[in-house]
Amino acid sequence: MMTLSKVQNKRLHKILLENTGGIGGIRDEALLDSALAASHQTFDGTELYPSAAAKIA
Repeated sequence: MMTLSKVQNKRLHKILLENTGGIGGIRDEALLDSALAASHQTFDGTELYPSAAAKIA
């Protein structure tokens, strides 16, 4: 499965803001890191979100 890096996510966010409006900037870098890592969580060697759809949701 292809994943986006933190830099790619920031670029995508910037593009979305330019096209749709909104307030720019990131309030909490650590929270962003946590959100980006959430889809890769495992427990006892098993992925918590095994399918691409589950990771996205």
